[in-house]
Amino acid sequence: MKAVIISDLSQCQPVHRLDRDYRHGTWRLIDYETEEFTGTMIYSGPGMNSEPLTLSLNCEGYHAIYVGVHYPGQFGDAHVRLRLTDDPAYTLVRAETQSGKDLNGIPPELRWSHTTKAFSDYQVSEAFWKVADLTGADLIISRFNEGGRGGSYGEMYSSLVYVRLVPLSEAEMDEYQQELPRRDTKRLVAMNDAGIFSELRTKEDIWAQFEPYRDSDVEIMLWATFKGENCTYRSRIGRTLTDSNNPFDRFAAHERWDVTLNKLERQDVDFMAEVVQAAHALGIRIFPSLRLQGPKAVPLEMETGSFYERHPEFRCKDKHGRGIAHLSLAFPEVRHLWISLLCEALEYGFDGVHVIFCRSQPFVLYEAPVIERFREEYGEDPRDCPDDDPRFWTVLSTFVTQFARELRAAVDAMSEKMGRKLEIAYNITSTMESRLRAPGVEPASRPEVAGGTGKYNLSEVMQSNMVWGVDVETLVKEGLVDYLMPHPTFAINAAEWIQPMVELVKDTSVKLYPDLYPRRQPPAASLYSAQTLYELGCDGLTLWDTYSRVFRISEWAMMKRLGHREALKNWRKAGKGDDYFRVLNFKWIGDRSGDPRYYQTNG
Repeated sequence: MKAVIISDLSQCQPVHRLDRDYRHGTWRLIDYETEEFTGTMIYSGPGMNSEPLTLSLNCEGYHAIYVGVHYPGQFGDAHVRLRLTDDPAYTLVRAETQSGKDLNGIPPELRWSHTTKAFSDYQVSEAFWKVADLTGADLIISRFNEGGRGGSYGEMYSSLVYVRLVPLSEAEMDEYQQELPRRDTKRLVAMNDAGIFSELRTKEDIWAQFEPYRDSDVEIMLWATFKGENCTYRSRIGRTLTDSNNPFDRFAAHERWDVTLNKLERQDVDFMAEVVQAAHALGIRIFPSLRLQGPKAVPLEMETGSFYERHPEFRCKDKHGRGIAHLSLAFPEVRHLWISLLCEALEYGFDGVHVIFCRSQPFVLYEAPVIERFREEYGEDPRDCPDDDPRFWTVLSTFVTQFARELRAAVDAMSEKMGRKLEIAYNITSTMESRLRAPGVEPASRPEVAGGTGKYNLSEVMQSNMVWGVDVETLVKEGLVDYLMPHPTFAINAAEWIQPMVELVKDTSVKLYPDLYPRRQPPAASLYSAQTLYELGCDGLTLWDTYSRVFRISEWAMMKRLGHREALKNWRKAGKGDDYFRVLNFKWIGDRSGDPRYYQTNG
């Protein structure tokens, strides 16, 4: 069966939203010729407020959908939003660029899967989106016209060059059915770590955060809910979100969060309730995520009215008694604050809680309760001891573990109140490298590096958490955690550091879900990475910053299937996913040749 290529997008409706010149509210039409076909693409730019278009597909039955997008090199990334007629929400599509660090942990024989993804502005990138029944379906094309990361989404260009539709044969249809999720393939945990908030304006925008997880192997979503005291909902306990124009008081690097909440509330949309409903509609369990951070760095450190501001006595302190921009878990009041916030969020119907221990250190340092406990145990002042004294780490861990015990008790109480089991997930670190990446520290002198060769000392995998007071062994032994998710930080290959954690959780109820890193992996690489982790004894996979993975649609098309543990080996042998992304050269685009020697020479 032959593929259908729709390359003439001047067919889009309504026609009054199309123009070959610049006109507000329209999409610009630009003619082109590739190595394989000719056509007319659509383009939108900043400030045009281009309205949605509908493209008739005129197909019946199941097809694999590929989309061709042009990314203007001079202005960086671009985006386009796509939705089939019956999709509850759109899918965001962005450039699948690569960087050098994306090769970390990837064997040399698989590096081609990254390097062949290079593209330029005299080329069009084609990416596999999904398989769908196209009977009676049209394609809805739109863009962000307002807001987003300080305005950058609204400032992005948007394009669609063509759509390629490949009908599925009977054998391909059988294969597709085998790829769909089953109960035993639900082995993925996704983490939406606050990277999407400023793009939300409507109910559909919220549901669009979950649409990529439809028919995926994702079992749990970790939803960024607390950046320190700053809450992404109207909390009775956390810090009241500011609606002022104070440039020194910012929840995030992009726009003020209250802008989003206010717009949603004017439409009678309760943000957090809608988030939970959207997740549950897809059969995904969802946990509120807590980042134990303090205020942002100067000059964005102002948090008027915060617990941190009102209670300087509860802050972490260095050896000299100087304040550190973190609240200390050494104080019961601080532990109560964090636990109360998580329990408040659970009232929305969440299914568990998540705490990030691989970021925002320290959690406790040289505060009075720490000094007193150290003196009781060892008869010394910890401030007179070396920074890397293991006895000091042990004392720190008593306070972090106490927090974990109190959290477990509170979550168990909420479980009884809500009549269902609620679980706890923790992100932890994997190596000491992140702690020791500091000015004046030579790479060859790092404890985890043997002779500077980059090999990790497995005895220090647990120690990398203990330096911050996170006693992983006690957390597992006492059943204080259900999902243990080691984050590789700067680790090169999981095989070099994961084994102690595999042994630790063996014969316990704790599930080990290490993070699949790097974030950006084409199918050949992600299949290798996932198979490696499973063969090392891991129960499942965590996908950090999943919000930045799902819009790389050809990569996500494979990542969302990585819970199919038993199929990965055969998929690798068959080269599954190798055709999910390709680049076509323009022979002609607009009024000029696509010859790279002459396409753009003005610098």
